[in-house]
Amino acid sequence: PFPKAFKPLFEPHRYKVFYGGRGGAKSWAIARALLIQGAEKPQRILCTREFQTSIDDSVHRLLSDQIKALGLSGFYEIQKTQIIGANGTLFRFEGLRRNINSLKSFEACDKCWVEEATDVSKTSWDILIPTIRKDGSEIWIGFNPELDTDETYVRFVLKPPTNAVVVKVGWQDNPWFPDVLDLERRKAQRSMLKEDYEHIWEGKARRVSAG
Repeated sequence: PFPKAFKPLFEPHRYKVFYGGRGGAKSWAIARALLIQGAEKPQRILCTREFQTSIDDSVHRLLSDQIKALGLSGFYEIQKTQIIGANGTLFRFEGLRRNINSLKSFEACDKCWVEEATDVSKTSWDILIPTIRKDGSEIWIGFNPELDTDETYVRFVLKPPTNAVVVKVGWQDNPWFPDVLDLERRKAQRSMLKEDYEHIWEGKARRVSAG
């Protein structure tokens, strides 16, 4: 079962943008949806972020954990640098900043998951978006907002493309939100400045003041 907020993951949209505060299960939901869809039919899936110096910086571990949680260990083969499905589905992992020009080889991919997307620069977006060009291809984006002037926030939240679904999710939308994390949230709500709490836990972007 998937929380209602994440049902657009199973609908056709060029851009699927999920942003918000801590504990919103964005990464979990995206990983599970990609694994399920990759098991339904063969797909090439690129998992990327702005900075990835090693496979440990990627979502490889998260996907591996979710494969086990979903009972798909017999279907997916978890290799050191990629994950392969029995039907030919392929998960690859690349950083944007240092490998942006080599991403041209992924133009035939079906889905591109951009994780921690708040760090992605304008240059990276300008190259990545036209690279993902296969008919019906999708770009999935997950991030916790930082500044209201960040390229990703402006491009996909303040001025989203017409063919995008943009969903703000938080701990309230997470049916798996653990009690230990809720205790931390409540403590923060009592002790933090209101703007700090809203930024960290409610996913509100920080405003940049003049100067």
